[in-house]
Amino acid sequence: MRLFLASDIHGSAGKLKSALERESFDLIILAGDLSNGSIRDVRRILRGAKSFGPVLFVPGNMDPPPLLEVEEVEGCPNLHGRVRCFELKLGGLGGGNISPFSTPIELGEEEIGDILSKLGQVDVLVSHMPPYDTKLDVIRSGTHVGSKALREYIERVQPLLCVCGHIHESPGIDHIGRTVLVNAGPMMHGRYAVIEVRGDEVIPSLKILD
Repeated sequence: MRLFLASDIHGSAGKLKSALERESFDLIILAGDLSNGSIRDVRRILRGAKSFGPVLFVPGNMDPPPLLEVEEVEGCPNLHGRVRCFELKLGGLGGGNISPFSTPIELGEEEIGDILSKLGQVDVLVSHMPPYDTKLDVIRSGTHVGSKALREYIERVQPLLCVCGHIHESPGIDHIGRTVLVNAGPMMHGRYAVIEVRGDEVIPSLKILD
Protein backbone atom coordinates (compact mmCIF):
# COMPACT_ATOMS: atom_id res chain seq x y z
CA MET A 1 0.00 0.00 0.00
CA ARG A 2 1.31 3.43 -0.95
CA LEU A 3 0.48 6.40 1.29
CA PHE A 4 0.76 10.09 0.45
CA LEU A 5 1.42 12.15 3.59
CA ALA A 6 1.13 15.91 3.97
CA SER A 7 0.86 18.06 7.08
CA ASP A 8 0.93 21.75 7.98
CA ILE A 9 -0.67 22.85 4.75
CA HIS A 10 -1.91 26.12 6.29
CA GLY A 11 -4.19 26.84 3.34
CA SER A 12 -1.56 26.20 0.62
CA ALA A 13 -3.93 24.38 -1.71
CA GLY A 14 -1.80 25.04 -4.80
CA LYS A 15 1.28 23.37 -3.33
CA LEU A 16 -0.74 20.37 -2.18
CA LYS A 17 -2.24 20.02 -5.65
CA SER A 18 1.21 20.17 -7.26
CA ALA A 19 2.53 17.44 -4.95
CA LEU A 20 -0.49 15.20 -5.53
CA GLU A 21 -0.10 15.56 -9.29
CA ARG A 22 3.49 14.27 -9.08
CA GLU A 23 2.83 11.06 -7.18
CA SER A 24 0.93 7.79 -7.34
CA PHE A 25 -0.69 6.44 -4.16
CA ASP A 26 -3.57 4.45 -2.72
CA LEU A 27 -4.50 6.76 0.15
CA ILE A 28 -3.97 10.44 1.03
CA ILE A 29 -3.26 11.24 4.69
CA LEU A 30 -3.45 14.86 5.83
CA ALA A 31 -1.95 15.10 9.32
CA GLY A 32 -3.37 18.40 10.52
CA ASP A 33 -3.07 22.18 10.19
CA LEU A 34 -4.96 22.19 6.94
CA SER A 35 -5.79 25.83 7.66
CA ASN A 36 -4.93 28.79 9.87
CA GLY A 37 -8.30 28.55 11.59
CA SER A 38 -10.71 28.83 8.66
CA ILE A 39 -13.30 26.09 8.12
CA ARG A 40 -13.66 27.39 4.57
CA ASP A 41 -9.98 26.63 3.95
CA VAL A 42 -10.34 23.18 5.54
CA ARG A 43 -13.21 22.39 3.19
CA ARG A 44 -11.29 23.73 0.18
CA ILE A 45 -8.19 21.68 1.01
CA LEU A 46 -10.14 18.47 1.56
CA ARG A 47 -12.31 18.94 -1.51
CA GLY A 48 -9.24 19.47 -3.68
CA ALA A 49 -7.35 16.50 -2.22
CA LYS A 50 -10.36 14.19 -2.58
CA SER A 51 -10.36 14.79 -6.33
CA PHE A 52 -7.08 12.79 -6.42
CA GLY A 53 -8.19 9.82 -4.28
CA PRO A 54 -9.47 8.76 -0.86
CA VAL A 55 -8.49 11.07 2.01
CA LEU A 56 -8.21 10.60 5.77
CA PHE A 57 -7.31 13.55 8.01
CA VAL A 58 -6.86 14.79 11.56
CA PRO A 59 -7.20 18.44 12.59
CA GLY A 60 -4.08 20.27 13.74
CA ASN A 61 -3.62 22.73 16.57
CA MET A 62 -4.34 25.65 14.21
CA ASP A 63 -7.55 24.22 12.75
CA PRO A 64 -11.04 25.17 14.02
CA PRO A 65 -11.86 23.35 17.31
CA PRO A 66 -15.31 22.13 16.11
CA LEU A 67 -13.42 19.76 13.77
CA LEU A 68 -12.67 17.55 16.78
CA GLU A 69 -16.31 16.50 16.89
CA VAL A 70 -17.21 15.86 13.25
CA GLU A 71 -16.92 12.43 11.65
CA GLU A 72 -16.19 13.69 8.16
CA VAL A 73 -15.78 16.84 6.09
CA GLU A 74 -16.37 16.98 2.32
CA GLY A 75 -16.70 13.18 2.35
CA CYS A 76 -13.26 12.76 3.99
CA PRO A 77 -13.26 10.79 7.27
CA ASN A 78 -11.85 12.53 10.34
CA LEU A 79 -9.58 10.10 12.22
CA HIS A 80 -9.32 12.07 15.47
CA GLY A 81 -10.19 9.59 18.22
CA ARG A 82 -11.44 7.14 15.62
CA VAL A 83 -10.31 4.05 13.74
CA ARG A 84 -10.82 3.32 10.04
CA CYS A 85 -9.77 0.32 7.98
CA PHE A 86 -8.35 0.90 4.53
CA GLU A 87 -6.37 -2.32 3.95
CA LEU A 88 -4.52 -1.18 7.08
CA LYS A 89 -6.10 -0.26 10.42
CA LEU A 90 -5.59 3.48 10.95
CA GLY A 91 -6.26 5.54 14.07
CA GLY A 92 -5.91 9.25 14.67
CA LEU A 93 -4.99 11.97 17.14
CA GLY A 94 -5.55 15.62 16.27
CA GLY A 95 -4.50 18.90 17.85
CA GLY A 96 -1.28 19.79 19.60
CA ASN A 97 0.01 19.23 23.10
CA ILE A 98 0.04 22.18 25.51
CA SER A 99 2.31 25.00 24.33
CA PRO A 100 3.13 28.57 25.44
CA PHE A 101 1.17 29.88 22.44
CA SER A 102 -2.41 28.87 23.41
CA THR A 103 -3.29 27.77 19.87
CA PRO A 104 -6.91 26.78 19.08
CA ILE A 105 -6.64 23.02 19.68
CA GLU A 106 -4.31 21.96 22.51
CA LEU A 107 -4.69 18.82 24.61
CA GLY A 108 -3.19 17.89 27.96
CA GLU A 109 -1.11 14.73 28.27
CA GLU A 110 -3.82 12.92 30.25
CA GLU A 111 -6.42 13.69 27.57
CA ILE A 112 -4.01 12.54 24.85
CA GLY A 113 -3.46 9.28 26.72
CA ASP A 114 -7.21 8.73 27.09
CA ILE A 115 -7.85 9.28 23.37
CA LEU A 116 -5.05 6.92 22.38
CA SER A 117 -6.10 4.19 24.80
CA LYS A 118 -9.54 4.10 23.17
CA LEU A 119 -7.97 3.53 19.75
CA GLY A 120 -6.41 0.25 20.85
CA GLN A 121 -4.10 -1.55 18.45
CA VAL A 122 -3.63 0.07 15.03
CA ASP A 123 -1.26 -0.45 12.11
CA VAL A 124 -0.90 3.26 11.33
CA LEU A 125 -1.27 6.12 13.79
CA VAL A 126 -1.98 9.52 12.24
CA SER A 127 -1.06 12.24 14.73
CA HIS A 128 -0.61 15.96 14.22
CA MET A 129 1.89 16.22 17.09
CA PRO A 130 5.07 14.10 17.20
CA PRO A 131 6.09 11.82 20.05
CA TYR A 132 8.50 13.14 22.66
CA ASP A 133 12.30 12.82 22.44
CA THR A 134 12.74 11.89 18.78
CA LYS A 135 14.28 13.53 15.73
CA LEU A 136 10.81 14.84 14.87
CA ASP A 137 9.98 17.06 17.86
CA VAL A 138 13.02 19.33 18.15
CA ILE A 139 12.48 23.10 17.94
CA ARG A 140 15.21 25.59 16.99
CA SER A 141 16.48 25.90 20.56
CA GLY A 142 17.19 22.15 20.59
CA THR A 143 14.35 21.41 23.03
CA HIS A 144 12.14 18.34 22.54
CA VAL A 145 8.49 19.40 22.64
CA GLY A 146 6.56 16.29 21.57
CA SER A 147 3.93 14.40 23.54
CA LYS A 148 5.06 12.01 26.26
CA ALA A 149 1.68 10.25 26.29
CA LEU A 150 1.99 9.66 22.55
CA ARG A 151 5.45 8.18 23.01
CA GLU A 152 4.16 5.89 25.77
CA TYR A 153 1.36 4.68 23.51
CA ILE A 154 3.80 3.93 20.66
CA GLU A 155 6.17 2.10 23.01
CA ARG A 156 3.29 -0.03 24.29
CA VAL A 157 1.31 -0.70 21.09
CA GLN A 158 4.15 -0.63 18.51
CA PRO A 159 2.15 0.25 15.38
CA LEU A 160 3.95 -0.27 12.09
CA LEU A 161 3.93 3.45 11.38
CA CYS A 162 3.26 6.78 13.07
CA VAL A 163 2.97 9.86 10.84
CA CYS A 164 2.93 13.40 12.18
CA GLY A 165 3.79 17.04 11.51
CA HIS A 166 3.40 20.11 13.75
CA ILE A 167 7.13 20.87 14.30
CA HIS A 168 8.01 22.58 11.03
CA GLU A 169 11.76 22.58 11.62
CA SER A 170 12.04 18.81 12.21
CA PRO A 171 11.01 16.89 9.10
CA GLY A 172 12.57 13.46 9.21
CA ILE A 173 12.37 9.73 9.85
CA ASP A 174 13.00 7.99 13.17
CA HIS A 175 12.01 4.84 15.08
CA ILE A 176 10.59 3.85 18.45
CA GLY A 177 11.12 0.11 18.65
CA ARG A 178 9.69 -1.38 15.47
CA THR A 179 7.52 1.70 14.80
CA VAL A 180 8.65 3.89 11.91
CA LEU A 181 8.06 7.60 12.60
CA VAL A 182 7.68 10.14 9.79
CA ASN A 183 7.33 13.92 10.02
CA ALA A 184 6.84 15.01 6.42
CA GLY A 185 7.61 18.66 7.18
CA PRO A 186 5.34 21.57 6.28
CA MET A 187 3.44 21.31 3.00
CA MET A 188 3.30 25.12 3.02
CA HIS A 189 7.04 24.93 2.25
CA GLY A 190 6.58 22.19 -0.36
CA ARG A 191 7.45 19.24 1.90
CA TYR A 192 5.59 15.92 1.94
CA ALA A 193 6.27 12.17 2.07
CA VAL A 194 5.36 9.00 0.23
CA ILE A 195 5.37 5.82 2.32
CA GLU A 196 5.24 2.23 1.04
CA VAL A 197 3.83 -0.36 3.43
CA ARG A 198 4.52 -3.92 2.31
CA GLY A 199 3.40 -6.35 4.97
CA ASP A 200 5.54 -5.51 8.01
CA GLU A 201 7.99 -3.45 5.95
CA VAL A 202 7.66 0.36 5.93
CA ILE A 203 9.63 2.35 3.35
CA PRO A 204 9.28 6.14 3.76
CA SER A 205 10.58 8.75 1.34
CA LEU A 206 10.71 12.45 2.19
CA LYS A 207 9.99 14.76 -0.76
CA ILE A 208 10.08 18.46 -1.57
CA LEU A 209 8.63 20.38 -4.48
CA ASP A 210 11.22 21.82 -6.86
